[in-house]
Amino acid sequence: MPLLCVLLLLVGQISFAQGKSKGPDSGRGTQDKELEQIWSEVRKDPKGWASSVLEAQEDLARFGYGTIFTAKLDDRTKEALRAYQAHNSLPINGDLDYATWTQVQHDSAALNPATPLGPTYMFNDSDWDNVLTVEGVWLEQGKEPSESTPLRPVRIECFKASHMCIAATRGETLLHLEYFDVERWDKYEIATRPDDLPCGREYVQISRPERTVLTINTAAYKNRDACTKLFGPPGEPSVSKLGDAGKLREARAKAFREASDRILVIPAEARNLAGLQNH
Repeated sequence: MPLLCVLLLLVGQISFAQGKSKGPDSGRGTQDKELEQIWSEVRKDPKGWASSVLEAQEDLARFGYGTIFTAKLDDRTKEALRAYQAHNSLPINGDLDYATWTQVQHDSAALNPATPLGPTYMFNDSDWDNVLTVEGVWLEQGKEPSESTPLRPVRIECFKASHMCIAATRGETLLHLEYFDVERWDKYEIATRPDDLPCGREYVQISRPERTVLTINTAAYKNRDACTKLFGPPGEPSVSKLGDAGKLREARAKAFREASDRILVIPAEARNLAGLQNH
């Protein structure tokens, strides 16, 4: 695999991880140094460097910096880079250095958000005494979804006769099935027995009056070292609530608008002609 492809893949993975975790990352400095080393090797490869410059020219033109496509670090491209670096509080040197290239990659990704195509929330309790069917996406309870919230569509069917709930969660490529034994099923609520996992205990709680579905996951580390390495020190129980994919779409649309305002350089005259707000 060409070095540039490796670098793009790694930068994308780190960006995704940073989006999911807002806490300190002790390994981030080391990762950046390793990526900078790969970038220095890309610059030594004529084809890799030309490809990188051309891609940056395409992105900078889309951002509004007026570059043309030459695959060379010419005067017009250097001028655009200096303007872009000033706009993003980067060292102003007119060079496509690692920090500038990384920022261009992040901005380009921000202007190409994936649209979450998930189900609307459905709570079908018409035959409550026998079966319940619910559908939606998992959202963290008590928190508004953001552009980095993963899309986790799920369909849950509970069968009173067999004392079982089956949850089918769709990933990017696979369908994940979970089976929960029902502990209580009365007029108002379904509750499952805790399912023992390697690093926690999970159970489902369904309220008919409130028409809500929750999963509660509490830390129960069987192998403390391994689980701590994967999930960090045990903390408070995490609660996910079944909701509507529309909230994810709204969050990503909002992030896209904010990214457009931050990234795109649109002259005031053009904004006025198009009826856009000035910032």
